[in-house]
Amino acid sequence: MDDSDLAAAVDTNYWESFRLMAASCGGDVLEQDGVLSIATGVPVAMLNIAFVTGPLVRPGRALETAVDFFESRSLPFVVRVREGVDTVTEEAAEKAGMPYSDTVPGMALHPVTEPPPGPADLEIITVRDASSLALFQQAAADGFGMPLAIAETLFAAELLRQEGVELYVGLRDGQPVAASTLNVTASTAGVYNVATVPDHRRRGIGEAMTWHCVSRGLELGCSLAVLQASEMGRPVYERMGFRTVAPYRTFHRPE
Repeated sequence: MDDSDLAAAVDTNYWESFRLMAASCGGDVLEQDGVLSIATGVPVAMLNIAFVTGPLVRPGRALETAVDFFESRSLPFVVRVREGVDTVTEEAAEKAGMPYSDTVPGMALHPVTEPPPGPADLEIITVRDASSLALFQQAAADGFGMPLAIAETLFAAELLRQEGVELYVGLRDGQPVAASTLNVTASTAGVYNVATVPDHRRRGIGEAMTWHCVSRGLELGCSLAVLQASEMGRPVYERMGFRTVAPYRTFHRPE
């Protein structure tokens, strides 16, 4: 696969992961005029995204439709355009009062390799019931610094019933200290929601949670692993062998 193929796989998996999350927590989706608008319903801009899926014929009109979609739900949102896909739409976003704010690295690991050993005292379990889901929600809330109520909304029980999705929680001495999610599309293993509780960081736990998703994807027949990196996580992923192939430029309406 060349980098254009890898970028397309990152796109598909990224969009599908948001679709599934929105479906599981009662959100809404609008796909129109080359823009995929996904609202989770949670009042956090980065959890409500208008993805530009290709060059837009009428970028001003398409963005206006996306804005109306989110505003009618009283939700903050961002617009994301993969770098090089549509510079005209980027200019239209700026003119519409949504200036560029940051770039999120869409990264790929290809081919997928076997993981190294993780921390000996870390137990990683698959979420299968209400009790393990509660542990996952607590780890995600503490790891991302979000209210538990938001984690319970985003990672509802319905998510466990979505095809291709698995949730994992990392335990130390029986306590939830980390979380990660796998989303499989075709032969792509998407790694999402990697979070480590602050007191347990810098011990290789986040990396182990990521490798767990990659390894499980390999078991399911995936030949490629993808993710979107935070500033904190990017050096870790690069050390693991991930490369940035799909930089997503973010346009954010100022509060």
